[in-house]
Amino acid sequence: METPEALLARLELKVVRPLDGLLFGDYRGVFYGKSLELAEISPYAPGDEAERIDWPATARTGELHVRRFREERELTLWLLLDGSPSMRFGSRRREKYTLALELALSVAYIALRHGNRVGAILPSGLLPPRGGKAQALLLAREALKGGKALSLGEALGLLERVARRRSLVFVFSDFLDTFSAPFSRLAARHDLVGVLVEDPLERALPRAGVLSFVDPETGAQVEVNTLDPRVREAYRLRAEALRAARMREILKAGADLLVASTEMDLLPLLLGFVERRRRWPSKAPRASS
Repeated sequence: METPEALLARLELKVVRPLDGLLFGDYRGVFYGKSLELAEISPYAPGDEAERIDWPATARTGELHVRRFREERELTLWLLLDGSPSMRFGSRRREKYTLALELALSVAYIALRHGNRVGAILPSGLLPPRGGKAQALLLAREALKGGKALSLGEALGLLERVARRRSLVFVFSDFLDTFSAPFSRLAARHDLVGVLVEDPLERALPRAGVLSFVDPETGAQVEVNTLDPRVREAYRLRAEALRAARMREILKAGADLLVASTEMDLLPLLLGFVERRRRWPSKAPRASS
């Protein structure tokens, strides 16, 4: 297993520096969105967006009022790394958890290089937001340590409680657990990105004879004859339906969606994501892979 230092050095060389250079200083509006804080509540003026209407102030005064914001100079990035047993699956170069960790560290490292703060919800516990390169190393150490992970719903609930100021939030998960309610609440308060981490074997069975499958969440075992085309087609249809349902839930919440698979390379995956953020700067739900 790589040491935290070796992992960060590899990601800095192969992902962080090339990606940072390709952004040409445009990382704030493209990669991290806008971090806004409330500046004032004032009377409505022609051209103000309806979504900014402050209904309590409007009710008190009898006149339409809107919330006006200012951009914060310092951005806060929160990362939630799902450590549930299903994330330990991987049929290609890496486990889903390993891919999620490498993506999370790459995103965090760029944020920290530009003077921002990064906090995280990890299987080992809560990592409060701090700046500096030492935070990247601590993040790597804690994420590699593992631990008794919370369920996805519990981890999202914890993030709700600790992320009080508007932030950019990345949730790295296969989203196989219940998540809709706390995820939607986070999307209403933050610039939220759901990173759906998957593996090719979860979408289609190979022709490999009789295989024994174990549910990592429950330990239940089942044998499957992968030579039977009816079995493979039923598996594919079911997997596609479940995948589509998870993607709909993420987008329905108003979050951004990035689909990442274990056979993908990090740099083109992240570059495609930031290029899409550049083309669609609004917070309208969108997806990429």
